Amino acid sequence: MSSIKLKHSGGNAVSIAAPTTNPASDKTITLPNDETGQIITTDRSGTTLQRQFKYLTSSSQLAKGSSFSELNSNLRIAFTPKEASSNILMEFYAPFFYPNSSNLQYAKFYDVTNSTDVALPPAVSSRQRAHWVNRNGPVDANDADVINMRIVAPVDNTNTRTYTIYYRTEAATAQFFVSTLGGVNGAVYPMTFVITEIAA
Repeated sequence: MSSIKLKHSGGNAVSIAAPTTNPASDKTITLPNDETGQIITTDRSGTTLQRQFKYLTSSSQLAKGSSFSELNSNLRIAFTPKEASSNILMEFYAPFFYPNSSNLQYAKFYDVTNSTDVALPPAVSSRQRAHWVNRNGPVDANDADVINMRIVAPVDNTNTRTYTIYYRTEAATAQFFVSTLGGVNGAVYPMTFVITEIAA
């Protein structure tokens, strides 16, 4: 049984060995042409397999409120898992202004491809199921807060799916990207949506 030995300058070596049993026919292992660095070992539990993100800014205000709907279609991420057994860490961060309102707000991750929520907590009577909930204490036109939510969910298969963010309020309207309030007390702020695939 043949092998290729790669020797370190210190004297020890790593060998690439032939299979222990005779394959049914000749096999070829092709190295990827778009990768550099080291080959990951078979024990990859907890390692990052891929990461995709959307970082959005705008000079125009996005006003959003009322029933659950997509916050911004430009946040959509088409995601193809590398392994069916892996998990995804989903993170969303978005400041907003919510002037003079104590109305509740909710947000959640959503699978557009399969028209379903992603790993929501269990149902408890008629309570709203969400990944983030908030109520501002109304003070004035400077009222500002942030959506900061994250979950971990199994991918189950390697089919491509598209994820996005859904948002709702009791009644009032939130201001994303640019506040109505101007001057030094106003603000311009981004949205960041990150999906990381992690080996099981």
